[in-house]
Amino acid sequence: MITELEVFDAVRRGYVEFESASNSEIIDYFAELNEGSMIGHASHVKGILFEQEYVDALAVQGVEAEIFEATNNPVSDITVFDEGDLVTELQLKATDSASYITAAMEENPEVGFVVTSEIAAGMGNDLVVDSGIENAALDQAVGDALNPVSPFSVIGWVLGLPL
Repeated sequence: MITELEVFDAVRRGYVEFESASNSEIIDYFAELNEGSMIGHASHVKGILFEQEYVDALAVQGVEAEIFEATNNPVSDITVFDEGDLVTELQLKATDSASYITAAMEENPEVGFVVTSEIAAGMGNDLVVDSGIENAALDQAVGDALNPVSPFSVIGWVLGLPL
């Protein structure tokens, strides 16, 4: 289960201005955003959270991996090592859009792609790696942490439901 603390860690990693902000300061900032802006921010935080969760999952399996320091590293998001030697770089995509994944794969065919479980099930395991992490769980965690007063979380923002 993804914790609120992990979501706030993702926010702090993705936004320099929040590196030392309290959770309540972060919540207050996001509460002031309009719906369109919030959707973009929630997607950004979700992507960072996905990277963190996947690297943590690999560590549990005994696989050494690191997230790039910059959240906007070109082409790949994490590096995987074997006894300190670089094995591969991977791009992670936290989305429910197969067409978005396909376009990214066409743009960067030299890199492997790790996706959410829902997308992996729909695309087939030979094209992408299933992260074992559900897109819906990422959406729920981000929404619950950044908009705790709303029962609708990110899904409500996307659908335009009242918060």
